[in-house]
Amino acid sequence: MIMTYDFIMTAKRNKNFRSQIEEAVLSDSNNEICTDICRLTFFPESQAVIVTANSDSGVFKHKIIPKKITYRALRKMLNGEWDSIVPGDIEDFDGSGFWY
Repeated sequence: MIMTYDFIMTAKRNKNFRSQIEEAVLSDSNNEICTDICRLTFFPESQAVIVTANSDSGVFKHKIIPKKITYRALRKMLNGEWDSIVPGDIEDFDGSGFWY
């Protein structure tokens, strides 16, 4: 089972974790938040968060498909507005040609 978006469910249950995400989105600095299974890397200049596995050797590595998610889409996901996410808001991420 794919677990790329499991952090959203965690944020809905855990107010502290959700606050960390919201603060990272509002920050002018690059930020990183790690859970047991994923790493969220926030880039304010590009208004995007990269979701990857927390570890290259972890048990869940193959269950996390790397994604680039716009801050706009991330806010919609946190608010349960999945149907209003538009094409291009969530893309596969392979690391090549990425702008920091």
